Amino acid sequence: MGKHFRRIAVVSITGAVVAGGAGTAYAAMSSSSPAYRLASVTSADVTAALHVVGTITPVQQADVAFSVSGSVAAVAVKPGQHVTAGQTLGSLDITSLKAGLTAAQSTLANANLQVASDTASENTAATTSATSLASQPTSSLRPLQQAVLSAQRKADDALGQAQTALGQAKRACASLPSPSPTTTPTVTAPKTVTAPKTAAATKTATAPKTATTRLAPASAPAPVSCADATQRVLDAETAALLSQQVLSGRLAALNKAISSAVAAASKSSGGGGIGSGGIGSGGSGSGGIGSPAGPVSAAQLAADQASADAAAAQVTVAQQNLAAATVVSPISGTVVSINVTPGSPAGAGSTAFVVAGLESYQVVTAVPVTDMPQLKVGQRVSVQPDGVSTSLSGSVASIGLMPATGGSSTSYAVTIGLTEQPSGLHAGGYANVTITTAQGSGVSVPTSAVHNSGHVATVTVYAGGKTHVTRVTVGTKGPVMTRITSGLTIGQQVVLADLSKPLPTNDLTNQFAGPGGGPGYGRFSHVSIAPG
Repeated sequence: MGKHFRRIAVVSITGAVVAGGAGTAYAAMSSSSPAYRLASVTSADVTAALHVVGTITPVQQADVAFSVSGSVAAVAVKPGQHVTAGQTLGSLDITSLKAGLTAAQSTLANANLQVASDTASENTAATTSATSLASQPTSSLRPLQQAVLSAQRKADDALGQAQTALGQAKRACASLPSPSPTTTPTVTAPKTVTAPKTAAATKTATAPKTATTRLAPASAPAPVSCADATQRVLDAETAALLSQQVLSGRLAALNKAISSAVAAASKSSGGGGIGSGGIGSGGSGSGGIGSPAGPVSAAQLAADQASADAAAAQVTVAQQNLAAATVVSPISGTVVSINVTPGSPAGAGSTAFVVAGLESYQVVTAVPVTDMPQLKVGQRVSVQPDGVSTSLSGSVASIGLMPATGGSSTSYAVTIGLTEQPSGLHAGGYANVTITTAQGSGVSVPTSAVHNSGHVATVTVYAGGKTHVTRVTVGTKGPVMTRITSGLTIGQQVVLADLSKPLPTNDLTNQFAGPGGGPGYGRFSHVSIAPG
């Protein structure tokens, strides 16, 4: 009876069972031969997809911050209130800011007074009361003095532009942050500009940076490329160098004119002569003609003009800070949160208000670095938000350039744009996301039949009661079926599993037993399935 049962079991294994898109079968020549689970090579449509979970976020959202520190004087909005672009959100107490502007204006006045004193010193030393031609040397110096002052202003401006270009190039050439909205951008009122403390200070401050927000990809301005930014730096540095060369020539001309004028004045006054000190060329003004009471040098005049330029920049900064005491919404939307109250301190750059456009949403997800090669902007996406009965269609709008921070594994932020905006979507909600990464049709086999070793893919073909390994070229690889572009033809049979091989056990006891019962390596316990 036992032998009869064994023959029945073997015969039943040889029957074909059709499952899914490919026919599967069990094959065995006899009770002692290997038994295989087989599948037929067929033609099928194969879709590869990536399944992740994303977060629903507004397309437009801005974190608004004060660009200067201070005490909050007023909050003009409430959470949930709709605001329009440019509407006031809040303001700071301006008492200290007004005082800062007054102090900056006073410093500028003193600096301009010093420049005037320098020119008067040079003119006085070049004239004497004993000569009737006293005004002639003075009038000859004035054009040269104005030329030095003008050249210094241009040099200061050129240096400021070079510094600005360098900062822009650093941002453009660095690995830019991801455009993903995993963290919304900080929108600030005009930034405070620190005036240079060196002699070559800029005359005017950097123009205020108005509040900005991340909009839909189609409306975002094209970023400056690293190559363009670098060229701008080179152009700005060349202009700064040329302006310094012009300034150097003007300084030399003024110094020469001062020496000639002083010598002529001294000769006409009957003696005096020029002291051994000469005209100072340093920036401190200590190297005057003859004695400390002599005229200031051309270099000192230029240095004092640079100080005046820096003071003018500080006035501009103080004016900007005063204007920045009031912040406005950069977009039309709804006030989502308010993080300040009247009387509380507000730090520069700290988010005070969050405004979001709740009319349109997108989905943001994190994709592991191992799946990044599959992603491309524009790929079709199906989104199933929590609480929404139907799935939404969309596409990959942007892929992060920098890895997302946090977590033990590396991932990148991916933004999904939605083609429809049904009711029921809420900021912060979750959604199941299916990204179609590839599609294809043609010769296909079950994915489990394909074996990979490095870049080589093989399948085991069953024919005439024998098996042989065949190298294949893989096309689209889906979770169930894989398209084969070369190596197989429709109708062939491939091996899914060798049923005669033992299966590994999950019992790890003595799994690594070595000689004498001690620990060892390379030995595993298996459970064998005996025939019959």
